[in-house]
Amino acid sequence: MNAEKYIGHWQLLPELCIYQNGDSPVSGSYVIRSKDGTIEFEVEWTDTSGADHRLSFGGSLDGQKHASDAPGISDVAYEKINDLTLDSTAFNGDTILMYARRIASSDGGLLAVSQSLYGENGDLTNFQVYRRKGV
Repeated sequence: MNAEKYIGHWQLLPELCIYQNGDSPVSGSYVIRSKDGTIEFEVEWTDTSGADHRLSFGGSLDGQKHASDAPGISDVAYEKINDLTLDSTAFNGDTILMYARRIASSDGGLLAVSQSLYGENGDLTNFQVYRRKGV
């Protein structure tokens, strides 16, 4: 297993999710990879209507803001806090739009993800729990 315990392929535990923004997915997976100072994410989920979704993103793992080509997001920053914790922040100029923290359990079997969205109408947080796939 990698020193960074958040690296891996994760399976969503929908019954442990708490969503303030929308309904939690009925199923999903989360893949986190690290390579040559960068971090890569692949997220797949099925919503309550049965529609499948997929999202890929990532960038330099140096904690600095880097330009983003995602709609409405000017910059992103990814930062390794320690071997269990990985943060990301999305910006529009100097305004933080989204912040996510991923924390792996000390044994590397579970991953908790807290994603906060900051908007004109207030802040919302979605919380997800994943189990390492194959465990």
